Amino acid sequence: MIKNINKLRDYYLIFCFYSLIGWIYEVLWMRFIVPPYRWINRGVLIGPFLPIYGIGMLILWILLKKIKSKKHLASNKLYLFISIIVITTFLFITVVEYSTPKIFHVDIFLKKYGLLLIICNLIVLGIAYQITKKNKKIRTTDVTWIIIFLLIWIITTLIEYVSHYMIETYSNKLLWDYTKDFLNINRRVNWDASRNFAIGGTLLLYFIQPILDKYVINNKNIIKNIITIIIVIPTLLDFIFHVLLKIV
Repeated sequence: MIKNINKLRDYYLIFCFYSLIGWIYEVLWMRFIVPPYRWINRGVLIGPFLPIYGIGMLILWILLKKIKSKKHLASNKLYLFISIIVITTFLFITVVEYSTPKIFHVDIFLKKYGLLLIICNLIVLGIAYQITKKNKKIRTTDVTWIIIFLLIWIITTLIEYVSHYMIETYSNKLLWDYTKDFLNINRRVNWDASRNFAIGGTLLLYFIQPILDKYVINNKNIIKNIITIIIVIPTLLDFIFHVLLKIV
């Protein structure tokens, strides 16, 4: 029982930390990237929290920590195949995005560039296979970070799509709309956001999460309990106040 409570506490600390990181990211993005370049509170709460980021990173941490802890070598043909195709696609579409002012929905993009994209992937895959086949060093290269990157890309895109659908369905609100953005799917997700989430999630899991594990998750329970109490009180009040405002 106590073990489960401690695990929930750790989950809550991770959730709060990444909710704050997500809020900072969104605010800075709106201030410096998106016109009219203003300071905007992107959170649904009063405080500096964006729960979708906290939930997303918590899901990534739980689902991927075992995969991340093991070595996956380039000699595994399935991993190599998937990695080369997705990375080539990643580079190809990013080049198209920044070389053309046109906005594409996914189906329009595939009709226009789909065949060329497949050809590019096959060429790169063939070259990579030959290099891997002849080079022993490459055959023993750890490609775990590539697998993590791809999984984060898929998972975060699904989370954003489902979140958008649920918010629109149950509250009849559009907190974000990608209709005018490059390579969007039903305005719920787009290439730009998914790419940024994949890059950001990978960096957080590899560079920030180990610090959290060392100084928070693996720290003494009494210290974590104090931190949790300090965080729970304002966040809980914020959630309650937000719900009351909705009711009133």
